[in-house]
Amino acid sequence: MVYDRMLRLTVLLTALSLLPCQAQEQPISVYFEPLKGRDLTPLNNAIMAALSQPPFRLEMKPGPQTIVVSAPDKVEIVKKRVSGTYYSFTVEFFRDRSSLGLSQQACGDETLSECTDQMVLDVKTVAAPR
Repeated sequence: MVYDRMLRLTVLLTALSLLPCQAQEQPISVYFEPLKGRDLTPLNNAIMAALSQPPFRLEMKPGPQTIVVSAPDKVEIVKKRVSGTYYSFTVEFFRDRSSLGLSQQACGDETLSECTDQMVLDVKTVAAPR
C-alpha cells in the first residue's frame, strides 16, 4: 500500500515535470529600418541581433500586423577620445501605418545593450494587446 502511494506520487510528479513551466509567447513580427548615417553599422547590427531573438521574428519587409521600428530623425553621434562613441536617437514604432509610440535611446559603443534592451522592452510593450 505504501509502494502504491509512492508510485502514484512519482507518476504524478513526473507528469507535472513534463508540462511546460509557462505558456510560449506568440512570435512578434518586427521590421527594423536600419538607422541612416555613417558609422552606424555596429549599432544597426546590435539592434537586428536583438530583434532576431525570441519572441521576435525579424521580417525582411513590413507586412500586416508587423511592428515597424524606425528612426525618423538623424542619429546624433558624439566621439570622445577616451570614452568612445555615443549615440542618441529617437525610435518610432508603427503597425499598419499607425503610430504606436516613440522612444528615446542613448548608448555608447561599449554599451549598445542599453539601447537594444530598451528597444526590446519597448517593442514588447507596443505589441501587447490593448
